[in-house]
Order: sequence, then C-alpha cells, then structure tokens
Amino acid sequence: MKILIGLLAILLLFGCVGEREPVINETNESEGPPPVTIIIEEQQNQTTEGEGVPEEPEENETEISTDVTYEYDPDLPLGVFFIDIAGKTEHGNSVLIKKGDLDILIDGGPKEKGNEVVDFLNSRSVDDIELLISTNADPRNYGGIETVRKNFEIEHFWWNGETFGDQEYILLTDEVKGSVKEHEIVEDGFSKEYNGIQIEIIGPPMAKFDDINNDAIVTKLTNGNTTILLLSGLQKGAVQKLTNEKSAEIKAQIIQAPYYGLGEGTRDITLFLLAAQPEVMIITGSADDSPANGGSREPYIRAMEQHGIAWNTTYDNGTLRVTSDGSNYIIQNVSSN
Repeated sequence: MKILIGLLAILLLFGCVGEREPVINETNESEGPPPVTIIIEEQQNQTTEGEGVPEEPEENETEISTDVTYEYDPDLPLGVFFIDIAGKTEHGNSVLIKKGDLDILIDGGPKEKGNEVVDFLNSRSVDDIELLISTNADPRNYGGIETVRKNFEIEHFWWNGETFGDQEYILLTDEVKGSVKEHEIVEDGFSKEYNGIQIEIIGPPMAKFDDINNDAIVTKLTNGNTTILLLSGLQKGAVQKLTNEKSAEIKAQIIQAPYYGLGEGTRDITLFLLAAQPEVMIITGSADDSPANGGSREPYIRAMEQHGIAWNTTYDNGTLRVTSDGSNYIIQNVSSN
C-alpha cells in the first residue's frame, strides 16, 4: 500500500500521461519495444550492509554543491526527461534532470533543434539551469546549447575540456564559461551532490582516447535506491574500457544506450550488459540506423532480448520520463503532456 501511495504521489507531481495502464516489471517481447510505462517495485539499497546501520563515509565522499540558487529539498521526487528532439532521421541528445526547483541539462541536441529544447524546458517550468553538462564536442549534442544559453541563466557548467579544434564549440564553451558562476573540467572520479542527487562522473578516463565520442562525459545519477547511467556518444573502445575497469560503477537500473544504440556504440555489447545489469535501456537518437549513421541496432536489441532487459526508444515513443521517489521508479511517455 505504501508503494502505491508513493507512486500516486509521483504521478500527481509530474503529471499523468495517456491512458496506458502501468506495467509491473515488464520485459520486452521480440516483436518490438515493450509498453512505455514501467513500474519497478521498492528495492533494497545495495550500497549498505548489515542491520540498517549507516556505513562510515569514505574520505573521498561526494561534495555537496551549495553555491547555486534553488530551494534545497532532497526528499522531493526526481524527474529525468530523455527529450525527443531527433525525430525519425536526426540523431542528437538532450536530457533534463529536475528535482523541485533544481534544473540540470545534459546536452542541447543539434542546432536545428535548439528552439524545441527551449520550448520543452519552458513546458516543464524551468526558470534557470543550475547545472549544464556538455558531454562532448559532437554538434549533434552541443548545437542547441547556444539557443538554450540565450533563453536561460546558467549557473554551473561542466565539460571535458576537449574541443578537437571545432571553432563553434570553442566559441560556445568560452561564452558559457564567461557567463556562469562556476565552470569545471570533469573526468573519472569527479562527483557532487545537488538536491540529494549524487552525480558521479565515471568517464572520460584521465588517459583519454583522443576521440570525440569515446572521450564523452559519462554521468551516473543516484537518487536513493534509483540509479541511472548516461553514456552519451560512447563507442566500442570506451564501452569496453568501462566494462573491464568499472564493472561496479556502471551497474545501474536504467541506462541510456551508448551512441544512440547504434552499432558503432554497441558492438560486443553483451559483456557490458552482463556487467552493468540494467533493468531498462533507453535508446535516444533517431530511427535511422543505416551504416552511414552508425550501423544497425539489431544485434544490440537481440542481446537485450536474450538477457531479459526491457527497452524503450524516444524515436518510437517520444520524450520519455523517469520519475523516482528514491525507492520506486516509473518510466512513461510524456509527449502528449
């Protein structure tokens, strides 16, 4: 009963969608993606042991960010929105993380979609952006940030420090750095807490690949017992490195597929799935999985089916929202809201 009350509270706060009935612990069928709505029952916190006695904090514990202007209330529900900005033919990435008055944006999609990102942020009552993360110098991910910057005040900015000679990205990052309260180059091992959300950076590694996609920022969100891993544009090399060297850190209930779920990011994906043990994969980008655009998703989809992993796509289902009260999470289509 407590679980149902908690889930109803989440729905009331973030809004209901469509007329689909929730599905509990749903896994996908071979004919295609599973139903959009997924509810996972309360789970035990896997990071603590014993009889409920808190562990002693480690020396390198997460820093709590206190110099941004939002109302601190870590008990509020979390909403993570995988924004459908790609449509059927264009790849791109933009993720909104919202918890009360805290708004975090990861990437802004391609330049042509900047206005759509702004419209979506306005529709979710975003007043300013406490933290902007630009994951890499791929214009499909950073292009829309300029439009976002012109419409919203940005307080903190994280990026990987690599421009790869892209003059537009150099100009953009210089402009953003010049207008925010704080900017940081982040890599593996960096972490902060915003409004009860632990944000860990587990990529790029200190010894970088010297590659736009494989050096993208990898972000892990922990909200209570809910864990979400965002893999940006990672391709085979970085995915293999995470599998081999970060098997504990990549474990998450919900994972955004690397490189839009395309073949370039998901070759030999089985070992990653076995290590990460996701319950649900979110595939962003467009429906185009031609060789020119990165390669077929079919081997990746077959691997998920083989291991009983549910999956959803923004290009089929529209914007997807994960809501969590710290114990339970729900995944829903919100395009109709």
